[in-house]
Amino acid sequence: MKLFIRSKAFKLLVFILIIALAGSVVAIATVESVSPISTVIGTIFSPIQTLAGKIGNKIGSFNLSFIGSKTLEADIDRLNEQIEQLELQLVDYDEIKHRLQSYEDILGLKDENPDFEMTYAEIIGTDTQSAFTSLIIDKGESDGVKVNDPVVTGNYLVGKVKKVNKSYSLVETILNPDVNVSAMESKSRETSYVTSNVQQSYKGNCIFSGLENTTAVSPGGIIITSGIGGIFPKGLIIGVVSRVLESEYDITNYAIVTPSVDLSSLEDVFVITSFSGQGVAVVE
Repeated sequence: MKLFIRSKAFKLLVFILIIALAGSVVAIATVESVSPISTVIGTIFSPIQTLAGKIGNKIGSFNLSFIGSKTLEADIDRLNEQIEQLELQLVDYDEIKHRLQSYEDILGLKDENPDFEMTYAEIIGTDTQSAFTSLIIDKGESDGVKVNDPVVTGNYLVGKVKKVNKSYSLVETILNPDVNVSAMESKSRETSYVTSNVQQSYKGNCIFSGLENTTAVSPGGIIITSGIGGIFPKGLIIGVVSRVLESEYDITNYAIVTPSVDLSSLEDVFVITSFSGQGVAVVE
């Protein structure tokens, strides 16, 4: 190593570097003049300058990209807020549309029965002891609702009011074994009553009981309220007969009835607070 430092080659290398350094200083000091030395120096240092320029450009691009990303994030946040607002408006629209549909469904019933007085109610829960056989609605005594008032959706029977609080009520549906509805088959006009039991209620069915063994009731028959008893007005649709069977306990027959209303999907109902003949035991 010492021999190399003392050699002519090393001394020549140092001389060249000194000349190059001096050239750089001169080139910087005389920017507007171009000399052969500065040209040589520029040629020598050009790759380094080019690399430095590229690095500078990358840094500039990074800054622009960084600023662009911030702007994009702000735009995305604004769009998300707008989407959320539109979704809320859509929910409100769907709610209004659903309620209008409920009123349209009940309008025909009101036209056919001008004596009906009805109150709109939303379902706010179910009885945990008997899901879908008992519902809780958001109308009560302060809204004119009374015990035994019929509960309907459109022209279909849902059940009747069992208990009344000031601001809410408990409704027993037609799937509840405690509910008995005087009913008839619309075609044959055979009358009996609709109720249920634990087994059929679990399956979502009612029972049209006490039919003669010579009954004309058959699958496909429509079961409606008969109006007897003064609790339910005449003509409300209960459901459709799916099967007719012989009783295991006596000589009568009974029909399995599928309710026309899917009680598990109900969101709102109407309570018939008054109708002609309410509370009067009508006999046909």
